[in-house]
Amino acid sequence: MQINNFKQAPGFMSLQLKLNLIITSLLIFLLGVSAYFVIENAREDVRAEVNSTANLVLHLLDAEIVHYTSDYGWLNRYSSGETSIFRLGKLGDIRHLRIDFYDANGRLRETNVDARGTHLKKLPPAWFIKSMDLSSIGTEERRKSIVLNGRFLGDLVVTPDPSYEIIEVWEDTVGLLGLVGVFFVLMNVLAYIAVRYTFKPVKQILEALTQVEQGQFNSRLPNFKQIELQGIGQKFNAMADTLQLSTQNNHRLTQQIIRLQEDERKNLAQDIHDEIGQYLTAIHVDASAILGAKKMATAKESAGAISNITRQMMTTIHELLQRLRPRVLDELGLGLALAELIHSWRQRNRNIALIHNINSDLGQVDESVAITAYRVMQECLTNVSKHAKAQQLTINVSQDDRYVRLEIEDDGLGFDATKNSNGYGLAGMKERVQGLFGSMTINTSIGGGTQITVLLPKQNNQFSEAITHEHD
Repeated sequence: MQINNFKQAPGFMSLQLKLNLIITSLLIFLLGVSAYFVIENAREDVRAEVNSTANLVLHLLDAEIVHYTSDYGWLNRYSSGETSIFRLGKLGDIRHLRIDFYDANGRLRETNVDARGTHLKKLPPAWFIKSMDLSSIGTEERRKSIVLNGRFLGDLVVTPDPSYEIIEVWEDTVGLLGLVGVFFVLMNVLAYIAVRYTFKPVKQILEALTQVEQGQFNSRLPNFKQIELQGIGQKFNAMADTLQLSTQNNHRLTQQIIRLQEDERKNLAQDIHDEIGQYLTAIHVDASAILGAKKMATAKESAGAISNITRQMMTTIHELLQRLRPRVLDELGLGLALAELIHSWRQRNRNIALIHNINSDLGQVDESVAITAYRVMQECLTNVSKHAKAQQLTINVSQDDRYVRLEIEDDGLGFDATKNSNGYGLAGMKERVQGLFGSMTINTSIGGGTQITVLLPKQNNQFSEAITHEHD
């Protein structure tokens, strides 16, 4: 993953935008639910008010009709000279009803509509009226026949008119929507500010990760105020500390490996020069003596010397080759090679009691695993003889279907495992074991001896799989 080339993938939203959309969606949902209940309650209020008003007006009209039929004073004249029976023109205050009087011929004689016609200009939008669903309010007209002394004068028609109530509901809804709109904007602004403040350290985290990716392991994150990010900062700093320490150890080990390689080459060159060179010089001298010998005895003596020198030179070359590559691994296998190595060490360290249990048949073991196991055992034995000052050494080599297990334990001086050793030995062994996806555990304390346990996979398939995945 290239952090320094990080770009937001197309089709993906930032977390900040997602949170704002979630808040917006929630507010819209709550607004829709609130609007539904407001309209539902308004519909019920309109129905109740219109019905109660209609019943009240009909009741009053019944009383008025009784009065008119018992008193001829019902004939009322306007200043224009027109006759009015019910004076409906003065009933403009009855907002929820339309009251009309039709004569016996069906002509409209009186109505209260003219007095309140101006409110029609304030009607809310059609979609709002439709959402009110006034079909269930009961807007059917109610007729009252007017009969005087057996004579039919006409019909008094009362029709519910909820327009005024709808206007009031619309005005209340507009006010509520305005308030909700202000609340909606404020909530989004506050959410945006809060989210932006909360995720402001993300930029610092990305910059720190970029620095780590570029190898700047001294990069550290501050102690964030946000509780959610404090753990991330602490874990990042711990990771950076580990990487920095690991990198420093790797650099140190690399330099030590280079130095050891050069020292080994120097020693090999010195051995070849000092020993093999001397042997070759001696052979050359004896060969020259044979060529110049006048007596057979002298020639035989020089030939015998050449034979002895050759055997010594073969032994020396064998030792040099053993240092470069233990041929015993190829010839005998890992189990017998370890047994031969331990036997050779025992011959040189008679003062240390040795208890060992080695499975001579360790099955088919990968070459790199076998060499690592051999070198680890070699290094452990060298450390015991040079540094441990132990009186007893116990070695166990076992196996199962997948792993080879080495256990080396001494009762020597031990050491402080918390301090980094300046030598290559233990650190180098651990690196080699971990490089094969094995494990190495060291239990030691000053004066308490040392126990080393190494677990190596027989077949290094994990390494091959890791390489395959890396190429994929």
